[in-house]
Amino acid sequence: MTIKAITLCKLGMSVIERVIDELKEIPQIKRVMSLTGDYDVLIEIVVDSSEELYSIFAKKIDLIEGIIESNTHVVMRSWEK
Repeated sequence: MTIKAITLCKLGMSVIERVIDELKEIPQIKRVMSLTGDYDVLIEIVVDSSEELYSIFAKKIDLIEGIIESNTHVVMRSWEK
């Protein structure tokens, strides 16, 4: 069973391009979007288990310098038009 998560990130000043480049290097991150509003970046993560999701954060995302806050939501169900 795959798990999809959406993470919103707030970034520090003048780091957006570097942070996006680092996020794009993580294979489980399928999409990275630059945003307006309260958050600077939205990422879509697809993993096989909650343990893998934890590992992605503990060993990769949380270590990216320039991400000052993140807010993650697990997708329970989605619809596409």
